[in-house]
This record gives sequence, C-alpha cells and structure tokens, in this order.
Amino acid sequence: MKKTNFLLTAMMLGLSVSGLTQLASAETIDGENSADVIINGTIGKLDNTDPDTNIPEGSDEWINVTVDTATAFHTTTASAHKNIESADYSITNNSGRGVAVTLNKMVGTPKYVDTLTINAKGDGLVAAPAATNLVESNALADLTSAPVWMRLANKDGRLNIDTDAASAFANSAKFYYTGTTVADLPANVNENTTAENYTLTLKFTSIQKDGTTLGVTP
Repeated sequence: MKKTNFLLTAMMLGLSVSGLTQLASAETIDGENSADVIINGTIGKLDNTDPDTNIPEGSDEWINVTVDTATAFHTTTASAHKNIESADYSITNNSGRGVAVTLNKMVGTPKYVDTLTINAKGDGLVAAPAATNLVESNALADLTSAPVWMRLANKDGRLNIDTDAASAFANSAKFYYTGTTVADLPANVNENTTAENYTLTLKFTSIQKDGTTLGVTP
C-alpha cells in the first residue's frame, strides 16, 4: 500500500513585524519633536521549526505536521468479513511549538460499514487519544463538537517550551482503524469486494509556548 506524506506548513509572505512584543522597547521622548522607530522586517517564510523564531504565539504559522494522508481499512477473512482493521499510519509534529489535533469532519456514505473507529497509540504521548467513532450504526458520526483528539509535543519533545526537558513528550504517534460491518453482507462477499471511500479532515491548532493555551489568545 502506498502512503503519501503530506507536509502541512504555513507560508508567510510580505513585510513581517511578528514577535513585536518580544523585541519592542520603549523610549520617552521629552522636550524633542521627533523619534526614530526601528522596523525589523522579514520577507519570506519564517523557520517554524525553531522554537525561538519570532512568530506570534498560537499562530497558524507554527503549524508544521507530516501526516499519512492516503490510508485504508479492510475486512478479514477469518472473521467472515465482519471485522475491520488497518495498517498503522503516522503523524509527526515538526514545529517549534506543540500542536493539538482535532477530528474535524468526516464525509462519505456508509454502505456495509456498521462501525468505524480511529485509534491512536505511541510512547510518551501527552495523553492517550480516545478511540473515536467515525461511523456508528451505519451512519457518519457527528464530529462537529469533537474535543481535541491528540496533543503532540514540539520537534524536541517539549510541550512547555521553557520548563519541559527535551524528549519529555512524544512529537509523533501512530493511528489506525478498527470496526465492524453490517449483519446483511452480500452473499458473494468472499469473491467480490465493495469500495467504501471516506475523507476525514484533521484540524491542527498551535499550542502556545506555555504548553496549554491553544491558538491565538483573544
């Protein structure tokens, strides 16, 4: 099975004064009628793999994730095609900040799939991702209010950039599918296959350097 790695990374173009709060200094102009203001601009993509890059906390510019985007599941002959399983697939955070992963949306039309569950595993994860139904009772599950599914540390294994030791947490995980089929499978299920195709949308949210705050602070 061919896997496709897709690098999800934001691009920044134009004049950038990001990180101004970190670099700014104040000067009182007293009895004078002018002041010089230093402008430090950056043209092109900033290095979001460097934890010290001056990108605003929580910005999508921090997102840099490699994920297997061509995945598949299959039924097993041993279970008379009642059980669904899959290979393991990978997701890795390459960013200088941690990332939160949410199961955002699922599209497709279940025919013979009764339940389809996405599972994740890995050593040193911030928390064990909950097994989550993508299909239940032969219908798509409602993911509109799904909580954060997985948190991955930054590329160095830090969630809190200032206080965590390197490799304190995992920056990568494996995910896979399990499930069951409906009771009334076709009589020729041992000779013929039926395709069921879905698209699962993952949402990535940058975790600020404190290791807790998600996205840009309002």
